Amino acid sequence: MVTQRAKGRSDAVLVSAARRGDREALEALLARYSSPVYRFGLRLCGSEDAAREVLQETLVTAFRGLHAFRGQARLSTWLYQVARSHCSRERRKEARGGVRVPLDASVARQVASPEPSFDDVAHARGLGAVLREALGTLSASDREALLLRDVEGLSAEEAARRTGIDVRAHKSRLHRARMRLREKLSGTSGVRD
Repeated sequence: MVTQRAKGRSDAVLVSAARRGDREALEALLARYSSPVYRFGLRLCGSEDAAREVLQETLVTAFRGLHAFRGQARLSTWLYQVARSHCSRERRKEARGGVRVPLDASVARQVASPEPSFDDVAHARGLGAVLREALGTLSASDREALLLRDVEGLSAEEAARRTGIDVRAHKSRLHRARMRLREKLSGTSGVRD
């Protein structure tokens, strides 16, 4: 069980403590990043099974490699890069004959945070289904650019660093992804500019 004291500590403090063998600090880090990494894997890979696999592999890699984390970037940047690598492996497995399970609305609702009103939920479900379908039409690199910036909230520099491309190329992908998404959503009722 992670205490409130551990929850309030910064990533740097928790990483330092975890490296010294503080189990509570390690658990606090895992608790802090499990949901965001899972959501990232779910959106990037497009399947619940792949997202669980990505989460598990990312956490194992983080646990084993925490001593190698140099702190030159934020911990979240490092974790998303690890998750991205594992997701790429999952996509390669799918391409070699794996089964792709479509992302369904129940999975997204399980990861969601505070309880919105009933009307908000109904509206969000409808829009969520439309958005998931539209996201599914984007290429993997365009979808990743969009998710890193617009969902995970990374700066252009952080997103470019995670994907291994320069900032201008990332911005180009992001612009292309936003334009394609807008085209897909423009005919959808209930979607506002």
